[in-house]
Amino acid sequence: MNYSIKKQVNYSFIGAVAKAKTLLAEEGFGILTEIDVKATLKNKIDAEWGNYVILGVCNPSLAYKALQEEKEIGLFLPCNVIVYEDERNIFVSAVMPTVAMEMIKNKSLMEIAKQAEEKLKKVMEKLSLEDQDEKSWKAFDLVCGMELNIADVRHSFEHEGKEYYFCSETCKSHFVEDPDKYIGAN
Repeated sequence: MNYSIKKQVNYSFIGAVAKAKTLLAEEGFGILTEIDVKATLKNKIDAEWGNYVILGVCNPSLAYKALQEEKEIGLFLPCNVIVYEDERNIFVSAVMPTVAMEMIKNKSLMEIAKQAEEKLKKVMEKLSLEDQDEKSWKAFDLVCGMELNIADVRHSFEHEGKEYYFCSETCKSHFVEDPDKYIGAN
């Protein structure tokens, strides 16, 4: 049984996570959770794992409609989108909400799931299309001022809900020491 919409992309791992978040927001999804599986497994059981992030995403208006239909639907929320690296390839995969709804047998919920799935498919299609013109998505390193191609970014840091990108670990370290110094300067 197929339960995901999966795309291989030509972004760096960090670039793929950032691009997925941006495209999900464009389709009305908020990021409720972000689980760094690699860090969690290392921290909890000292296991080595590759780059793997689980994004718990939710479209509030669709979630509200679903909750009105069935209070227990929260057991299936939020929808998960994963970004992972396998054999040096980067993949983005989204759950198919319609597959989960098949076991519930509620026609109204299935219609809501179809709407959510269409939005997730649009995200995946945009990932594929934009990945062909990856140079069009740029970021700037606030420390050194270098323009970065987001597809190649290897260093990032989240500060007060915003993601910042860096050309090197050195620039990232300077930013982490005193973010306000760099944010205020630009």
